[in-house]
Amino acid sequence: MEPLSHLRRMIASLDETLVDSLCARARLRLNGPLYALTADPDPGLHALAGRFADSPTLAGRLHLLRPPYLRLLLPTLCEPGAGEERSACFAADAACLDALARRLALSVHVATRKREAIPEALRAALRTGDPVRVEDAITNPAVEAEVLARVLARARETAPRVETPGQIAALYAEWIIPLSRKIQVHGLLAAP
Repeated sequence: MEPLSHLRRMIASLDETLVDSLCARARLRLNGPLYALTADPDPGLHALAGRFADSPTLAGRLHLLRPPYLRLLLPTLCEPGAGEERSACFAADAACLDALARRLALSVHVATRKREAIPEALRAALRTGDPVRVEDAITNPAVEAEVLARVLARARETAPRVETPGQIAALYAEWIIPLSRKIQVHGLLAAP
């Protein structure tokens, strides 16, 4: 699975960029009044994954990620309140969203590589068409633990506050990695 190893190295590189961007944004206050959020309901990770995987452009993917970024990631990372750094917030948010979209976009490619070197457990799960079974078949706890350790170590290097590395690791464990898996599942089930 050499191509998959290559993709994992690319993801590791993008994780560094994403973690650095999240740490940079965490240095700034939330500045909630800067953002207009629609009352649209949260589509959930499964629906978001499908829409993300089906979106052919980076701009489309950024548009999909913006609401959960503003509703979930920012409040987790940033101290409440407003500051004078409006343009700095917008620039930091753009960097975070771009890094997040690029990191998640590789999930589509990971699904392709897994389909090319399909192990029997994944083949059997795909035959059922059950997204839960497919997700179970592609989940590799050792790789996910390695990602979380790497993310935590990187965040400790650049975090503005002592709690920030744990917050970023939690975002990865509870949102980024599960969304990445669900994007892979969507790609695997959608492929002919």
